[in-house]
Amino acid sequence: MQGRSSPSGLVGLLETWAAVDTRAPRQDWAEHWSAWLGPLDAIALSTALPEIRNAGMTAPEAGKKQAVDIAQLLQQLQDDLTRSVRLIPAPQRSSLRSVPMPQAVTEPLVGEDYGSYRQRYLDIQRRFELRIDPLRQHCRQVLSQASPRLRQLAQLDATLETMLMPRTQALLATLAVLLERRFHRYRQDESLPMADFEQDFQAALVAELHFRLEPVTGLVEAWRTGA
Repeated sequence: MQGRSSPSGLVGLLETWAAVDTRAPRQDWAEHWSAWLGPLDAIALSTALPEIRNAGMTAPEAGKKQAVDIAQLLQQLQDDLTRSVRLIPAPQRSSLRSVPMPQAVTEPLVGEDYGSYRQRYLDIQRRFELRIDPLRQHCRQVLSQASPRLRQLAQLDATLETMLMPRTQALLATLAVLLERRFHRYRQDESLPMADFEQDFQAALVAELHFRLEPVTGLVEAWRTGA
């Protein structure tokens, strides 16, 4: 459910900033997944497959009525979190918790170090996790009640989420490192306006948001198509 054969916005951004080719050309589905799952993961997945197959043999408990809700919930969550990335006050002016009303950001103050940005990044990541993880679980519940095939998909998603978590965290840690390097690059080069870094910072967080939402989007799309 996580990681598609086509590069995501986050992968494209990392590719640009790191000046390296992060894409895997001409890989088929199996080759693509072999880069994400190790031997132990393959064993665990093989062990889980019988239970996933059995999930498709029982009748659903409810219809698709709730799926309209998860599509709306997904759109609302994406809008809310994107807005929070865009409107959170610049870290050098105050902490997230001390500001009751967010304001549009402009640019870092002269001499500001990366510490406040790092804290802001971590705070936004926590917001992502607090909102996205429950929605993903809710989508699985909806799919489990929609049809036997979608129930199988929900169980497969739960299994893969655990397996892919270390790789996901490693990828996101790379983004944090690149952001800090980019900040210092802006600081050291007087020809680069710091306001542009703020735009890069927000672009990175929005790309991360879309990356984190890919599995949820996949669940919603699967329900819509009945796949």
